[in-house]
Amino acid sequence: MNIQYKDYLIEIIDETDSQDNIHNYDKRFVIGKDSNNCTKYGIRIKNSKDVTIRNCLLVCGTGAGTSIRKETYIIDEETIFICISNVVVSMSLVELEINWFKEVDFATAFGIYKMNEDFIIHGELYITRINKKGEIIWQKSGSDIFVLPNFPFENFYIKDNIIFVQSWDERNYRISYNGEIT
Repeated sequence: MNIQYKDYLIEIIDETDSQDNIHNYDKRFVIGKDSNNCTKYGIRIKNSKDVTIRNCLLVCGTGAGTSIRKETYIIDEETIFICISNVVVSMSLVELEINWFKEVDFATAFGIYKMNEDFIIHGELYITRINKKGEIIWQKSGSDIFVLPNFPFENFYIKDNIIFVQSWDERNYRISYNGEIT
């Protein structure tokens, strides 16, 4: 996945199935256990001349495996917030260092969405609201997992400060910004 940000190109590369990592990385950050079952994302930042100026390998050995999609990350100011396995990682784009990481689901974190000043995480078991410091404000579960049989088709969206999500058993949920379910 390539992301244009200011004068930089940010590349997020899924290195999960790569035995020896196709690319070399200057830094390696491991969250949880480092094993063959880890989700691994390479992150490279390039300048306008296509020269890599910073890079790292992010390894997460907790939760289930994930893949990189447009819902997987958000850039807010000079920080990238990225879902990897069941964790959200806050990483400085200036130094490419981890600010914090937080487990937000027992299984998987599918996507992160900006809602007012906070973030909403669409997880397999929980819908979670966190702030920019990684503090969980609330978590809500449903009658079943928040995945549909035909995933990744939309079973989650936010409109007018209301989170709409459907669970596996086809129940529909409306969750307010304050975490109230209607």
